[in-house]
Amino acid sequence: MSTLIKQPVKINKKYLVFTSAGDNSNLHHWLKGSQNFDLWISYFGDVKNKYIDQADYYMMRKGGKFPIMHFCYQNWPELLKQYEAVFVLDDDLIFSGTDISRLFDIMKQEDLWLLQPAFDKRGKISFKLNEVQPFSLLRYANFVEVACPLFTQSELSKFMTFYDPELIGWGVDYWYSELIAKNDLNKDKIAIIDVISCINPRDEKKIDNKREIDQLQTRDDRIATWEKIKIKNKLSLEYEGVQYSQIKADLSFELLIKSLQVMVLKSTYIIFKKLTGGRIYPIK
Repeated sequence: MSTLIKQPVKINKKYLVFTSAGDNSNLHHWLKGSQNFDLWISYFGDVKNKYIDQADYYMMRKGGKFPIMHFCYQNWPELLKQYEAVFVLDDDLIFSGTDISRLFDIMKQEDLWLLQPAFDKRGKISFKLNEVQPFSLLRYANFVEVACPLFTQSELSKFMTFYDPELIGWGVDYWYSELIAKNDLNKDKIAIIDVISCINPRDEKKIDNKREIDQLQTRDDRIATWEKIKIKNKLSLEYEGVQYSQIKADLSFELLIKSLQVMVLKSTYIIFKKLTGGRIYPIK
């Protein structure tokens, strides 16, 4: 059984960032700037105690981040429940500790239950709903992607009582989004935060163009597991992400520059796609 090799003597921060990290992570970006959170790293590589100096909590365990999150709730529930909110992050996402801290602050200010940073056009965007929008503070929705969900402690604890760790990646976000959205009667507790965005590296940028999750379970097997889980737990067979409404951000010089960058990137992307006949990247 995995054990916590390192943990703080006393918990001083209200928020926690949790990740399952491999050898190609971007954790160093998260340590830049101010931090209002503790960092829990579960390392799945083979180098003894890699990243231990960056972590407040450290363990070594193979597997995806949600199965490991479930394992931690089974073994250290009281430890985790001391935090007001938990950010469950893919280890390769690129943004700073300052941005991560601001997301926790926005959750508190806006009284949100579940949120995520929007995705920058320079990286992978799996769902149009999650692409960053200019001049926007946030958009209320019913879906937050599995790469970077930030939960209140109460909502994550509830989900962990339902979650089956057989489900590694595919469908996890539909599951927790549907469960939380059912109680979001005013449609203002789940949000995509546009003033804070992150880069989700494209598969083409990874070593050998491979995702580490594919080493745990094939895509087809992940889909098949999700289909089985849906039936077993009486979930919606075709859950769809929907945007409800939007709150514009207060205009500032910083927002203006960021919004112009978003619009330029989007236009460049469209032009490049047309020039390459629909291919985002040239053939190697």
